Amino acid sequence: MRKSDSIYLKHQLWIVVLSLFITYAFSYTSFYNNLKNYFNDTMQYLASEEKYFTDSLIIDINDSSLKILQKDFGHWPYTRDKYALLVDFLQSMNVKNIIFDINFVDPRAGDDIFKETINKYNNIFFVTSALHEDIPMSLEEQKKLKEISWSINSNIPALKYYGLLIPHDNIVSGDTIYKFGITSVLGDNDGLIRSIPMLYNIDSNLLPSLLLRIQYPGKSLPKLNYNSKTNELSVNNKTWHVDERNRIKLFYPQNANSIISIPFYKIIKVALNKKSISDNTFFKDKTVFIGSSALSSDRVNTPRGAMAGSYLLAIAYESLKSNLLLKKDNIIVNSILLLIAVLFSLYFSSRKDIYKKVVIIVTLLTFVLTIVYGFISLKFFYLQSNLFFSILTIIFSIAFTIINHQSSLSKYNQRLIKETKKLYNEANCDSLTGLLNRRGFDEQYIKYKEITQLKSFQSTCLAVMDLDYFKRVNDTYGHDIGDLVLQKFAKLLKEHSRDIDIPVRWGGEEFVLLLRNTTIDESIIILNRIRELCMEMDIKTPQGILKITVSTGVTAIEDFSKTIDTYVKKADIGLYQAKETGRNRVCIS
Repeated sequence: MRKSDSIYLKHQLWIVVLSLFITYAFSYTSFYNNLKNYFNDTMQYLASEEKYFTDSLIIDINDSSLKILQKDFGHWPYTRDKYALLVDFLQSMNVKNIIFDINFVDPRAGDDIFKETINKYNNIFFVTSALHEDIPMSLEEQKKLKEISWSINSNIPALKYYGLLIPHDNIVSGDTIYKFGITSVLGDNDGLIRSIPMLYNIDSNLLPSLLLRIQYPGKSLPKLNYNSKTNELSVNNKTWHVDERNRIKLFYPQNANSIISIPFYKIIKVALNKKSISDNTFFKDKTVFIGSSALSSDRVNTPRGAMAGSYLLAIAYESLKSNLLLKKDNIIVNSILLLIAVLFSLYFSSRKDIYKKVVIIVTLLTFVLTIVYGFISLKFFYLQSNLFFSILTIIFSIAFTIINHQSSLSKYNQRLIKETKKLYNEANCDSLTGLLNRRGFDEQYIKYKEITQLKSFQSTCLAVMDLDYFKRVNDTYGHDIGDLVLQKFAKLLKEHSRDIDIPVRWGGEEFVLLLRNTTIDESIIILNRIRELCMEMDIKTPQGILKITVSTGVTAIEDFSKTIDTYVKKADIGLYQAKETGRNRVCIS
């Protein structure tokens, strides 16, 4: 690497640091989280597969069922003996579990029959919802919480709530109160549910979610352990990766219809012997979720769209059983992704030409490599990663590099313009006085000729001026004072000639002034004003105040086809006359 390349690379390190800092700061915004969720949902959808879980099914009390069964069962909600009938039928079909995703919080006709049925079986479970409202609990309710609590270990994190909607006493008793689990969930910032809590903290009591309750039925309490370093929750001999609030993150199947759903009216008609079932083994060993989607009740939003709460519960149950859960961020995967982003940022920001084909190819390959690596980690190992963070770092480094590159180009162009202007001035301007030299004047004269050809001809005059007795100034005061005299007169000529006029240092103490759009009479007035100002000008020297005068010859330009030298020579005749007739005057030739 050349030394210049090394310096260039060193100066571009700020782009890498700034890209990482901006991405890190941006990650604390809600906008970032929404983008990240959308990106991760898309990646998970592409990485997931279609699943058709065969061990669970949903009996949906949908709108069609309410309409069809209205004649036999009346209006919703039904009396509880109907559910008892359904339970007996499902038990006869040798189901594994029955979960009621219905809150039985109020008394209703048929409760005694339903309660008796519940007492006969150990594989029936009920959902209950946690309450956000800080409603004081009675002593009886606090006693129930302690009876069904799995732990009071405050070191185990869990979602905190204030109370529970426990099924009514007409349904559950002291022997069956252990048959319910909590299903309350919290959506992310965008309202979508991606995580399911495993434990709940109700008045400092740790209670199980329904997902855990199904796996550990009965009164015996499983052993809980939480590892805060690895974010792992262990229940007896099973361990799950959880977040800081003890939630598992679902890896949703690609298809939304992954659970079998059967309308309630079809099952109840079979139970009432109004229809027969062709496959007696269909229900065997299945976990049956009974819920209602009627009137869009209990609808939740997920990355796979809106669905009934019982449907989400069934998916979570199957995902937990099949271990289709996202694991927490892996430090190795994240480190590699971040390393790719940093190495690319170093490479891209150090390129002097970012629009070369090879740089564009490397950029595209980096994007592909990063996404593919994150995709493989997700699809085959269910590992969450900081893929979006790395992608955003790469994007920011590209943006900052482009901005820096364009800024450098702009500065380079400005420097080039400045240097070009400097070279132009050196070539076309007199270094001592700053006025145009002969070469610069020739160029301006040619441009002026072109303008006069486009417009109607306007009178123009050319004056040649010579400082009187300038050789005597050099001999008496020295060349430094002579240069000062030339500078002073050039400044006077520049300041007191019109903006349309062109002053020139022709050589030595001789100056030329092109008076545009000026008649010979007008030029005499202008030149005499300059002559008088020159005569009044005081030049301070070590020997005292120096006064100078100027003699001028002027002529009218009548034909622009002739060269400028022709008119300079003609004006020189007038200058000669001014010198011969006593100097310090303007003569026409």
